[in-house]
Amino acid sequence: MKTLVYHGPRQISVEEQELPKAGPTEALIKVEAVGICGSELEGYLGHSSVRIPPLIMGHEFCGTIVEVVGQSSHKSEWSVGDKVVVNPLISCGSCDRCIQGKQNLCSRRELIGIHRPGAFAEYVAVPLSNLYSVPKEMNASLASLAEPLAVCIHAVKLGLQPFEDVLIFGAGAIGLLTVQAAMRMGANRVLVVERQEARMHHAKALGADVVTPERLGNGANDCLPQGIDTIIDCVGVTATRNQALQLINSGGTIIMVGLGHEESPILMSHLVRQEVSIIGSYSYSNADFGQAVQLLAGGHIRMEPWTATGSLTEGPASFQHLVEGKSPFSKIILNP
Repeated sequence: MKTLVYHGPRQISVEEQELPKAGPTEALIKVEAVGICGSELEGYLGHSSVRIPPLIMGHEFCGTIVEVVGQSSHKSEWSVGDKVVVNPLISCGSCDRCIQGKQNLCSRRELIGIHRPGAFAEYVAVPLSNLYSVPKEMNASLASLAEPLAVCIHAVKLGLQPFEDVLIFGAGAIGLLTVQAAMRMGANRVLVVERQEARMHHAKALGADVVTPERLGNGANDCLPQGIDTIIDCVGVTATRNQALQLINSGGTIIMVGLGHEESPILMSHLVRQEVSIIGSYSYSNADFGQAVQLLAGGHIRMEPWTATGSLTEGPASFQHLVEGKSPFSKIILNP
């Protein structure tokens, strides 16, 4: 089968490999669509200590079951030919956090595409317990957005109250899916902060108001006459973190999703005196992933005009275009 193998910083190539073998209570999936994630771009650049080459990455994917091995007791309905999306986060199911429904915080969690071979390949083996059914007629590229959409749903749940306005930093894939998740989950006005022209266009096309960080400034103005109570930072660099702290209303909440910079200085006196809450948002729970699948299957999420598709053999060029900022699209989805 064809695979896309990461060998080190800026080294990724199309290679032939043997088909993977599905183990007990696993399925072999024929991959139909797999998205390139921003975290994988960091891995491609050599900025991820957990992505150890040689590695087949790819954790945002949809495909069709071609083999089922040893049906598990709670997923006996899976059959060859079923169309599925896969939750790539494998949790233990028995620790305190898993029992609380916080599978994203499982101390023994693993991720398909990091700890085991991922979906930048024609076939991938996955646990049956991580499968979610989607309609056979559903666009596979659209279905592959379940994983990043789950990230956004989790972030929105952490801070947004119904009928509130929300400000979102960044109109990359996570930012644009957060726009749509917030709208579906009861947001009033959605304001996106972005300076790249193509991304600004994408956010506007999805119904958001858009402003540049320079236009927004660091305080109340005609863009935010009442200030803002909820901010979701999908960029995560020092500039966006500092601007968020300046813009947030007293008693407001900032949700941190992006990890562009590992460290940033924070003016703690402002945070304390204004009772600002800063909440980290990591990954998603099983419930979040299920909600993402439902929204996609229900036709509530748009993948136009901000996504593009290509073949697996175009993968190396797609990675390069994305890291160089040459692509006008926020997400490239490969169809093996």
